[in-house]
Amino acid sequence: MNKVSLFIFILLSILFIANGLYQGLVNDSWQALIFGIIVIILGIFSFRKKKKKK
Repeated sequence: MNKVSLFIFILLSILFIANGLYQGLVNDSWQALIFGIIVIILGIFSFRKKKKKK
Protein backbone atom coordinates (compact mmCIF):
# COMPACT_ATOMS: atom_id res chain seq x y z
CA MET A 1 0.00 0.00 0.00
CA ASN A 2 1.29 3.41 -0.91
CA LYS A 3 2.21 5.43 2.19
CA VAL A 4 1.00 8.70 0.67
CA SER A 5 -2.44 7.33 -0.14
CA LEU A 6 -2.66 5.77 3.32
CA PHE A 7 -1.77 9.11 4.92
CA ILE A 8 -4.38 10.95 2.82
CA PHE A 9 -7.00 8.33 3.69
CA ILE A 10 -6.28 8.62 7.42
CA LEU A 11 -6.33 12.42 7.26
CA LEU A 12 -9.65 12.47 5.42
CA SER A 13 -11.09 9.89 7.82
CA ILE A 14 -10.21 12.10 10.78
CA LEU A 15 -11.77 15.10 9.05
CA PHE A 16 -14.98 13.18 8.26
CA ILE A 17 -15.29 12.01 11.88
CA ALA A 18 -14.52 15.48 13.27
CA ASN A 19 -17.05 17.13 10.96
CA GLY A 20 -19.69 14.54 11.85
CA LEU A 21 -19.13 15.02 15.57
CA TYR A 22 -19.24 18.81 15.21
CA GLN A 23 -22.47 18.73 13.19
CA GLY A 24 -23.99 16.28 15.64
CA LEU A 25 -23.13 18.26 18.75
CA VAL A 26 -23.88 21.75 17.41
CA ASN A 27 -26.89 21.11 15.16
CA ASP A 28 -28.12 17.83 16.67
CA SER A 29 -27.83 16.32 13.19
CA TRP A 30 -25.97 13.01 13.22
CA GLN A 31 -26.33 12.30 9.50
CA ALA A 32 -22.86 13.71 8.75
CA LEU A 33 -21.26 11.30 11.24
CA ILE A 34 -23.12 8.33 9.79
CA PHE A 35 -22.11 9.40 6.28
CA GLY A 36 -18.49 9.77 7.39
CA ILE A 37 -18.44 6.28 8.92
CA ILE A 38 -19.92 4.78 5.74
CA VAL A 39 -17.30 6.52 3.59
CA ILE A 40 -14.51 5.25 5.85
CA ILE A 41 -15.82 1.67 5.72
CA LEU A 42 -16.04 1.80 1.92
CA GLY A 43 -12.50 3.20 1.78
CA ILE A 44 -11.20 0.36 3.93
CA PHE A 45 -12.83 -2.21 1.65
CA SER A 46 -11.30 -0.47 -1.37
CA PHE A 47 -7.81 -0.54 0.15
CA ARG A 48 -8.15 -4.22 1.02
CA LYS A 49 -9.29 -5.05 -2.51
CA LYS A 50 -6.27 -3.26 -3.99
CA LYS A 51 -3.97 -5.05 -1.55
CA LYS A 52 -5.33 -8.49 -2.53
CA LYS A 53 -4.83 -7.80 -6.25
CA LYS A 54 -1.09 -7.19 -5.82
